[in-house]
Formats: sequence, C-alpha cells, structure tokens
Amino acid sequence: MPPVQPAAADPAAAAASAVASAESAGVLRTAVRASVRVRTVGCTNVRTGSGFAVDAHTLVTNAHVVAGAEQLQVDTWDGHQLAVTGSVTAAVADLAVVRTREALPATAPLADADPVGGETVTVVGYPRGEALAKATGTITGPADDPLHTAAAAVLQLEASVAPGSSGSAVVDGDGAVVGVLYAGATTGEDAYAVPVSTLRAALAAQGPADGSARC
Repeated sequence: MPPVQPAAADPAAAAASAVASAESAGVLRTAVRASVRVRTVGCTNVRTGSGFAVDAHTLVTNAHVVAGAEQLQVDTWDGHQLAVTGSVTAAVADLAVVRTREALPATAPLADADPVGGETVTVVGYPRGEALAKATGTITGPADDPLHTAAAAVLQLEASVAPGSSGSAVVDGDGAVVGVLYAGATTGEDAYAVPVSTLRAALAAQGPADGSARC
C-alpha cells in the first residue's frame, strides 16, 4: 500500500507539494499514532492485519482479521506490543472490537458523517504486515458489499492497498475516521470500507469482549 506519488512538476510546484504534504502529515499525525498492527496466531498459521484505537483500551479491526485466533498480538506504531484481553465481532459488517490491557498511545476521532463521492481520503495501516504506510485515495461512492458481509451499503474507493491493510482506518482531510478498510479488488485499485455510520452503530451495540477462539 505505497503512497500515491504526484507526477513530476517544476520546482515551484514541487515546493508547494512538499508544503502540502507536511501539512497533511500534521493532520494525519493522530491517525498514524492510533494505528496498530494486528497479528493473528492461529492453530496452524499466523496472519497480519491493521487496526486503530477508538479509546484508550479499545481498537477496531476486521472480523476476518481476528477469525480463528488462538492468540492476538497488537503492536503500536512505536514498536510496543500490547496484551489483548478479548475481542468481539459485529453482526452488521466485517468489524471486530479488540480490548487491550495496556493503554493505546493515541485515539483516532470518528467523523460525524459518511464521506461523499469525490472526497479525498487516506488509508493508514500496515500493508503486508510491514512498516506503517499511508495511501491516498478517492471515495467513489456507496456500493453493495461485493463480499456480502455487510447488511448495509459500504464505501467504494480508489486506493492502492495490499494484503495486511484490512482493518486500516480510512481518514478524511481533517484526520477523522470515515471508514474501515476491509477488502481490495484483485485487479485495479478499487477497495471497500465499512462506513463510519455502520462503525458507530456497531460500537454502540457491541457486547462484552471475550476472545474465546480455540483450536
């Protein structure tokens, strides 16, 4: 999920782009610090995904990221590993809520409303389980869930993502979360995210986390 690079330009335009990138980095600082790598240790394999904190001891990722976990490991942006006390999956979409024993370093704010078509967003996560990365994209609009995991419409966006990005925060120009990435097309740059309205509903309806998966 490498960041989309701007086309070559003259020195003045390059300088203006550098300034804009610096300002964007400042806006995204909280989202970056709130992002975590989620490692799922199963009976026969280990998978990685992404997630982000919504309060001091709660993070959001995808249900398919935590599925089959005998153990969940959470790494923060600055390299600390946090103990997981439990997790619960949502019934309305590909979402999971994970609890940590230690405090998470930052909390990503949730947007008040879903984004509109044409809005520029940034995906913040850990593609391929490697270094934290940001990818710029554009909201195409609402769409039917191609994987049939959501009861309501999902967000379609044009963004370059990779395996391991599942659970990444999709943030707007103010650094607020507008969606949770859960799928990317095998061809092209189409990706799909659970909108923040569905995330808010899932957080409001969630029950106690128990993390009871076993081999």
